[in-house]
Amino acid sequence: MHHAFPPNDPNAMAYWRARRMVRALRGWYIHLLVYAVVNAWLWFRFFYFPSPPWSHYATTGWPWPLTTTLAWSLGLALHGLLVWTRLSRRGRDWEQRKIQEFMDRH
Repeated sequence: MHHAFPPNDPNAMAYWRARRMVRALRGWYIHLLVYAVVNAWLWFRFFYFPSPPWSHYATTGWPWPLTTTLAWSLGLALHGLLVWTRLSRRGRDWEQRKIQEFMDRH
């Protein structure tokens, strides 16, 4: 049986949207978990084991896990921004209010 897309039933459409939002949120939480585990391991490795020769920590003083942590933090923040703004009704509510405001002017 082939189902029409998007569904004609408003409840089915609402369910489909909610499911997409939940999946996006779950994806971000998984990303956050992997970020925390990997970065915890990198910093643990940095503090409790000798630095690898490629790190140049002795000459620069720059902790080698910091680059990964900062770059990944930026990626995680952007991912979170995309997910949380999609989940936020604030933007959509503002948009609806503005549309109504402009329609009321004419």
